[in-house]
Amino acid sequence: MKVLFLQDHQEIGGAARAANRFAAGLRKLGVEVGVATGDRGGGAGIYLVSGKPKRGWGRVRELFQSTDSKKKSRENRANESWRAAIRDFQPDLIWIHNIQGAFKWGWNLEMVTLALSSAPVLWTLHDMWALGDGPSYFPEAELQDRWRFSPLHQLKTGMEKGRMTLLTPSIWLRDLVRSVHAGLCEAWPNPLDLEVFHPGSRETIRQELGLRPEEIFLLAAAENLVDPRKGIELLAEAWKHIYRSPGLRLALIGRNCPSMLKNDPGVIDFGPVDSEKRVAELMAAADIFVHPAKVESYGLVLEEAQACGTPVVVFAGGGIHETLETGRTGWLLGERSVLSLASFLGDILTKRQELQGRRDRCRSFMGQKHASAAFENRWMKVAGWLEGASRKTHG
Repeated sequence: MKVLFLQDHQEIGGAARAANRFAAGLRKLGVEVGVATGDRGGGAGIYLVSGKPKRGWGRVRELFQSTDSKKKSRENRANESWRAAIRDFQPDLIWIHNIQGAFKWGWNLEMVTLALSSAPVLWTLHDMWALGDGPSYFPEAELQDRWRFSPLHQLKTGMEKGRMTLLTPSIWLRDLVRSVHAGLCEAWPNPLDLEVFHPGSRETIRQELGLRPEEIFLLAAAENLVDPRKGIELLAEAWKHIYRSPGLRLALIGRNCPSMLKNDPGVIDFGPVDSEKRVAELMAAADIFVHPAKVESYGLVLEEAQACGTPVVVFAGGGIHETLETGRTGWLLGERSVLSLASFLGDILTKRQELQGRRDRCRSFMGQKHASAAFENRWMKVAGWLEGASRKTHG
């Protein structure tokens, strides 16, 4: 079995991390995996698919092209490099992940059509983008109106029956897909590497960070901390209400730490952390992981924290509730506001023993959910669909 992944970024963002873990899981099962991305290539089975011209005359020539001409040229080059990747790898299955982040390099919906004409396709929707007319997330009440202009709706009439299955990380997103009859759709939670994300040497890391045993350590993370979807500005405002609490520290992982937190002596700005091992260590050192996002299709970072033994605090929205056991491995706040978050944190900070008592439950919950057998069983279902699709095509 040969599976070719198509994803906009090799490493940047949660969707890329999820895709890489899917690929790693397949390799453990003996599947040959190739990866095509818009920002990195080179090496056997690793393909750069981009319409962006190389430095030099190609870039100069673009300066004299109209916007439409430049866009079309990039799309043509991207499509040709994608065809070349498919020809070289000869996949039995093409697995598509986020593609919209690479539109700036010439990626386009025709690439999905090219995939469908070459092999059966899985397409994992990591957010609502493919269901709407642009945004990654939008109010569910607007779905029917936005669906008419969505990428999936544009592709629907051209899809070969039985050639593509949609996957979502959450049941919430799966049900949205089914509500517009976009096609066969199943839920497969994003994988988690339990060998990387584990409680580890928690006390050693806390000592390294200069944390006293009695201090309560809050942690938040986002690829871009000023992304309004991630809600870090709410955490910054809530921090104003609680920062005077004795024995309290806050830390953030990600780029663009808000200035109101960056200059606070009680806040640690780790900046971007590329090593998953280091991220796991910091999560294990924390007492609470705070994720004030507006909405998430799943919330992979929440499961990473729980796998490290750290309970989570989140706002209700999207598929977030599927990533925790409410009241046991974390807390789901119904009202998304500064006062709601500040009030909850102020209260929970007085219950350090309660926080400690949840750590084993967090790890156990993730261990059960992400056991290697669960991944293999889900893949066997996909392989069964693939065999059925092959019979329909060649029958």
